[in-house]
Amino acid sequence: MAIAAAPTRLDGALRLDGFPNPPDNDARYKSMQNLLQSDQMLTLVRGASRVTNEALMVERALRTAGDPLVPPFPLNPRTSLGNQLEQIAKLISLRGALGMNRQIFFCSLGGFDTHTGQVTGGVPATGTHANLLAQVSGAMRVFYDAIAAMGLADQVTTFTLSDFARTQVPNGTLGTDHAWGAHHFVMGGAVRGGDLYGIPTSNGTVFPTLAPNGPDDTDSGTSARGRWIPTAAVDQYGATLASWFGVINADLPAVFPNIGRFNATNLGFML
Repeated sequence: MAIAAAPTRLDGALRLDGFPNPPDNDARYKSMQNLLQSDQMLTLVRGASRVTNEALMVERALRTAGDPLVPPFPLNPRTSLGNQLEQIAKLISLRGALGMNRQIFFCSLGGFDTHTGQVTGGVPATGTHANLLAQVSGAMRVFYDAIAAMGLADQVTTFTLSDFARTQVPNGTLGTDHAWGAHHFVMGGAVRGGDLYGIPTSNGTVFPTLAPNGPDDTDSGTSARGRWIPTAAVDQYGATLASWFGVINADLPAVFPNIGRFNATNLGFML
């Protein structure tokens, strides 16, 4: 289910209406529910109907609950990521009314495919990448403070995901090109914070030697640009988070089919 980011009010973010008065809206809602009861013998249709019906129930609950007042969300300047996280904070504050005992939320920030303009004038603290990280930092800080003010810091974990990293050697347009895996941030009261986690690399630590032609550079050939292969897999990253979320060890292979290929199923960054 997708919900518009702030400042859209939650009680208007999902609407199944289009008629001028409540009786017409109710009739449309009931008709939709009747349609969702069709073809229930088909597994795919039954699953799609269940998801749609849950969304309708959430829409009604949001409309009834109104737009909640969460703890202050002093995001300055306003950013897309911050607006999304503010909406998530509002949904978390309504968890009781929405029946959300356990929920996963997604938000996103694009622009990290920095083939050009990653830095400005060769200064790492400027340019597209620095501006994007500033947005991430500010939004995550304000979101954590809002969650902590609700007394939920140890019940909410925020983590990052991305498709790939960047090359260690820049290109000719003040940017970098596609590499392989990357580091990620995990934030929350249940996180063993202030440390790095993973599998030790050639230098004896979990942080690789990020240097072209260094011991952890696995790129080779005439077009080598500096690319390292992470020692910890996304399966291990996800399994660690899933274990905190309540997935028992016996069920991890069903969620992460490749987890058995790795010695460690838990990287230890969650309490």
